[in-house]
Amino acid sequence: MQAEFENALAWFAAAPARWVQSAKQDMSAAAEWIWVVVQGDFADDQTTAQAVTGTVISMIPLVDQICDVRDVVANCRKINQDTSNRWAWFALVLTLIGLFPTLGSLAKGCFKILFAYGRKGVFSVGKTAMDADLWKATTPYVEAGIRKLNDFLARPDVRKTLATLRIDNPYTYLAKELRKLSASLNVGQLTKAFDSAVQALQKLLDLVQQWGTAAMKTRTGQLLQTVQKVRQGLNEGLATVLKPAQDWLNKLAQRLDVEHRLMNRAQTNAVNPHSFQRFSMDAEVEALRRNPPEHVKVAKEGKFSAMEDAPEVPTGHFDIGRNAKGPLWKAHKTFHNARPDVLPPGTVLYRVLDPNSYDNSICWMTKAEFDKLHNKVQWRDSFAVWRHWNHNGEVVTYTVPPGEGLKVWRGKAASQPLKDGAGNVVKANNKGDRFWLQGGAEQIVVNPADLKRSQLGKREFTGWGYDEGNIEVNLVGVPILQHNWFGSK
Repeated sequence: MQAEFENALAWFAAAPARWVQSAKQDMSAAAEWIWVVVQGDFADDQTTAQAVTGTVISMIPLVDQICDVRDVVANCRKINQDTSNRWAWFALVLTLIGLFPTLGSLAKGCFKILFAYGRKGVFSVGKTAMDADLWKATTPYVEAGIRKLNDFLARPDVRKTLATLRIDNPYTYLAKELRKLSASLNVGQLTKAFDSAVQALQKLLDLVQQWGTAAMKTRTGQLLQTVQKVRQGLNEGLATVLKPAQDWLNKLAQRLDVEHRLMNRAQTNAVNPHSFQRFSMDAEVEALRRNPPEHVKVAKEGKFSAMEDAPEVPTGHFDIGRNAKGPLWKAHKTFHNARPDVLPPGTVLYRVLDPNSYDNSICWMTKAEFDKLHNKVQWRDSFAVWRHWNHNGEVVTYTVPPGEGLKVWRGKAASQPLKDGAGNVVKANNKGDRFWLQGGAEQIVVNPADLKRSQLGKREFTGWGYDEGNIEVNLVGVPILQHNWFGSK
């Protein structure tokens, strides 16, 4: 076997022990290896998305082709289970679009990430829901794909590639490519992509039949029959979902437009003319060094220093120190001072968040504190919330239910210096100054495990806008005013 081919197989699965021990002479072991790789099912694991994430830029030889084969095989098996289920055909369309040779490797890789989650949505929600509204039914999975895409686009190697390709706004670029795909999509294109993938599959299975056991040869023959059966009804099956697929692609393009507006902003009336930067810590540092706003203080120390030691934990209360678990670990560092308390039933708490923020996080405030806020600058300053932490724009309430009350920690929010991804404080200048958000407002920290989803109010607009501008709220697929409860399915 060629080294490139062996390396590609290794990307998906470790080589069988017999293959290694035989000094790579046991061809039946190689046949087993190929067979296992071809059986990969995107609906049951995330190997596809993971492989794409690792290979869009580097393009490990043959990995992309094997990835395509795996997805087509998985689609054919789903269709073969119920040929009348048009949504299985829709999932095949998403797979085949990712095989179009006219797409650049960057666009193809990004779309494969999004489509992997789209397909997972199709195979996870009920047929009735998709018949009623395909986009609405798959939206939770689309949002998961968007988050994965955001993480991918924020990687240094990807950002370097974007700069090389002179793509300043990747979301706009991808949305444009999606609209072009939707407008030109036809059964002929999809059929051609299917046949290309089947040819690659045939070459792999030829090796399995050549090197494998009699039983394995029988299984490969059965797999080919499954694929050929799908091919026989391919034109008719694809035609039934062509229009829904075009509509779905257009709505996904609109969703990417919104993500561009949510994530790709610098300061008010300031445009970044260089390479794309997700609205991250790096982007915030760059903007601050150019022109820090008044509410960001440049000083050696903050006004409200963070607690060095965690407060003692009363019996029955939860910890916020170094021994705390999950999001509560070292939460005392967000306080200037803190005391335990139990809020009585009926108390209403407020939480400012963005569309991607979890409703059941640790940071809240009382109604009295929320009523003091008139704009996002006041909120960021008094609660010391950096922009790359929370894009704001929405607010949700939580009402303490009847019973024993809600255990909390409360106290003044500590001043927060800007830190990089490694936790190092960012220097504002050569004088030893740092960037600070002042803090000082009373914050409430809760244990998310104590919250009940039934006590959550509706998400509402703060009226402050999102980030540094106003976001239109009437676009299809805008991820706003929808609950985002961590741990929900």
